[in-house]
Amino acid sequence: MSIKTGVRVSEGLVALEEAPTRLAEALDRVCVRWAEAAGAVALTVPPLLPVADLARLDVYQNFPQLALVSAALDVTEAGPGTIGQEAAAGAFAPGSLRAAGLALPSSACYGVYLHHRGGQVPAGGKLVTLLGQCFRNEDHFDALRRLKAFRMREVVALGTPDQVTAHLDHSARFLEALSGALGLPLERRAASDPFYDRTGDRAAFQQIVPVKHEYVYQDMAIASVNIHHTFFGERCAISLPDGGPVSTGCVGFGVERWLHALGTCFDGDWDRARAAVEKAGQSLV
Repeated sequence: MSIKTGVRVSEGLVALEEAPTRLAEALDRVCVRWAEAAGAVALTVPPLLPVADLARLDVYQNFPQLALVSAALDVTEAGPGTIGQEAAAGAFAPGSLRAAGLALPSSACYGVYLHHRGGQVPAGGKLVTLLGQCFRNEDHFDALRRLKAFRMREVVALGTPDQVTAHLDHSARFLEALSGALGLPLERRAASDPFYDRTGDRAAFQQIVPVKHEYVYQDMAIASVNIHHTFFGERCAISLPDGGPVSTGCVGFGVERWLHALGTCFDGDWDRARAAVEKAGQSLV
């Protein structure tokens, strides 16, 4: 059975039929049950975020080439006729667009930090889980391996350095147990964190103390654990009870990449892969 069965990808955008959809749902249920057992609370953040807010997080300074933004049509300037002609041709010209003040976020957890902006976390820290839609203007697309729009299940920790480290250690053990139960061989690799600039002092710091580890299946990262230290706590003025900035960290599961890995591992048999995920979930959570 081909892994392409039930999957349609065009220009980095994917549609899933029932079998891979059910597999994705089963995998997400396992992740959510694990997150809730760890004490995480659910959060839904907007699918669009203000450009100005993301700029405060250095998103456009570090990775402008990945950015996608949302602009309204300027019907007054362009006129309905022009708008209709451009739409029929498949793209709107810059003159037909208003200034883009909203962005399609490239990472799910940005909305978490912006949601907690100016707030204080409790003494025991806080865990948040969300399923976010992410968007990246990659230089190429490759079926489920690399998409323009994809989903990311994240569990985010906000607290002291020790609380964040404990969450990431717990996350790593869960990833290793889940992949082992599924017979899905993953390699843990140190990597650079997209929340940090790759030049200067931040890059040098990452070489000494890795802030990101990826879990790789056949040269494709399907999950990662990330520590941001106080970067987001400072930028978003999120404080600890003693008034200092929170540390943050997260674990992320790329849903469509997990589908690719499971589809490959189970020879494109989505139903068999789902049964394996559900069985693993029963033993782990």
